[in-house]
Amino acid sequence: MSASRSSLSRRVFALIFLICVGLLVYALYLQHWQGLDPCPWCVVQRLGFVLVGLIALIGAIHGPGARGAATYSALGLVAAAAGAAAAAYHVYLLSDPVRAARCVGSPVETLLDRLQLGKLVPSLLQYDGPCTLKPWSFLGLSIPEWSFVWFVILAIVFLAIALTGRR
Repeated sequence: MSASRSSLSRRVFALIFLICVGLLVYALYLQHWQGLDPCPWCVVQRLGFVLVGLIALIGAIHGPGARGAATYSALGLVAAAAGAAAAAYHVYLLSDPVRAARCVGSPVETLLDRLQLGKLVPSLLQYDGPCTLKPWSFLGLSIPEWSFVWFVILAIVFLAIALTGRR
């Protein structure tokens, strides 16, 4: 990879990091100023954005060559795909109120409780809400639908970085 491609991947990794930070800040705004308490699946998606953002931040700081950019991109792609899967499952849960109600006491909630991640960064990782549809939408999409869209976009960008590094 030439120096200009390395510089480009570094800038794209930095942009991905900033997008993830922006999405997390907006989630905090919705939670703390709009009163939309997150549910366990919301927290899982937040963790996905944290992971994607950290991978991108490390890639931006490191400024790797072609192989390193491909490695960070592969890791980011896997993390973004996992986040998209969590968001898709959350959308599926919300499609049926009975199914959404079963989120309380679910294995995901139990795991989050056991890991006590909410105690690390309570304002970001502590959930208080049930997995029911929140009264928020933008352009007709709910929060988990937008989360899904962003994870897919980020996965595509990671894939593009990996593919352009091969040329």
